[in-house]
Amino acid sequence: MSSISYWNQTGEKSHYPRLDHSISTDVVIIGGGITGVTCAYCLAEKGIRPVLIEAGVLADGTTGNTTGKITVQHGIIYYKTAEKYGLDAARAYFLSQKRALKFVKSVAQKESIDCQLAENTAYIYGVNDEEWDTLQREYDVANMIGIETELLENSDFPPGNKGLLAYKGQYVFHPVRYVEGLARAAAAKGAEIYCDTKAIKLENDVPKIVHCEGDITIEADHVVMATQYPFYDGPNLFYAVLYPKRAYGVAVRAKRDWPDGSYINVGDPARSIRTHVETDERILIVVGESHDTGRGYGDMALHYDNLIHFADQVAGVREVLAKWSAQDYDTPDELPYIGRISDHSNIYVASGFRKWGLSNGTLAGMMIADLITTGNCQYESLYSRTRADISSSFGKAVAGAINPVIELIKSKLEGTQDIEGIKPGEGRVIRFKGERAGIYMDENGNVTVIDITCTHMGTELNFNSAEKTWDCPAHGGRYSIDGKLLEGPPKDPLKVLFQGKYEELLSEIQD
Repeated sequence: MSSISYWNQTGEKSHYPRLDHSISTDVVIIGGGITGVTCAYCLAEKGIRPVLIEAGVLADGTTGNTTGKITVQHGIIYYKTAEKYGLDAARAYFLSQKRALKFVKSVAQKESIDCQLAENTAYIYGVNDEEWDTLQREYDVANMIGIETELLENSDFPPGNKGLLAYKGQYVFHPVRYVEGLARAAAAKGAEIYCDTKAIKLENDVPKIVHCEGDITIEADHVVMATQYPFYDGPNLFYAVLYPKRAYGVAVRAKRDWPDGSYINVGDPARSIRTHVETDERILIVVGESHDTGRGYGDMALHYDNLIHFADQVAGVREVLAKWSAQDYDTPDELPYIGRISDHSNIYVASGFRKWGLSNGTLAGMMIADLITTGNCQYESLYSRTRADISSSFGKAVAGAINPVIELIKSKLEGTQDIEGIKPGEGRVIRFKGERAGIYMDENGNVTVIDITCTHMGTELNFNSAEKTWDCPAHGGRYSIDGKLLEGPPKDPLKVLFQGKYEELLSEIQD
């Protein structure tokens, strides 16, 4: 089974041209997920004609690989935010996320976007006394800041729970169909959208110049980086304060019925559940198994097996329709970075969504559009990259800078495997002509040997057996088996050292 998400399998993709000539514009948006497309729509609504470029196709990244929840319920966030920054900050987080929900509902209706938007109740559940106590603390803070919630003890669903915290009036939708519909509406209002157009460099000048593959340039007064990981860092050292995480998802047809609503657990490993209705058929979506990108790899296929086993416990699995994965980034204080990359800058960033990117990405698009058109926006200080979070999160930020250095050293010291005996579908770290390299054998017995030194900062990559990729444990760069860059902060592909038949490789090594 391929690793294409259920949403990307069932969402029709529009065709947008590749940018084939240099242009000038007021605003260029880099990234065609929910953040970039929302920003383009909001700007076009205000009479600005932004240019949006996407390296692949719209909604093909994390947006199209989510659970499809649009909610103010982001795990245990309000208690933590109140403890760190006070009740006013927790209330601001809630109100900002509520604004994003209202936007999605309003625009879906206004633009007649058929994305299966449905209201539901979002539940967070605990499975032991400690997690139940955590839910009670979240409930107390939620009530203090104006969120209507309800504590439910010893519910029958999900299996084995101690209790749930319910948030009514939340939503689920088909994220790919929503973003595609929003993009069509933005284009109709004057936004220019180009796909298969990859930005590779940004000159922070006046005007700013975005360099794209093919010697194409875009001059702009404002640059929006809606790329998950900012490909232009400036003075921010994002590598120290953004922690890449991978999670996995499955969509199944079930043997028996299960209650409506969205569910996520308090602890680890994460289990996020929702229902999707497609032509009157209920599909069970389960997402979870989060881990640091590039770390802790054994048999990665076990992540999918664990989710399928959980789905079987929930409702019985009749058929697995799709398996996929996604990458997101955490921050030291668990709040996103949204806004100017630095004070008074016309370069904008949106990152660190902590797996709640459908609401945070929507909010980011709205906020950045406000910053561009008015010079300020509500909630700017809460989400600013320059917010005063270092005093309380300094340890995490330092760890974020040191851990990649440790990974770099470890990666150069770990052992290698023999070339002999490699099996189809397997990847190994080997010695090739005296140097460490990565080898992968496809189902036809052909092998590819690549230099597995990450082109970002030099850490050695690990093989991801579930997705057949080479992943960086330092900053989350990911590459295909033939070295093509898939995502993350690197800008360059890996060097291919050999491609051909296994026997030819053995002969070349012996020679």
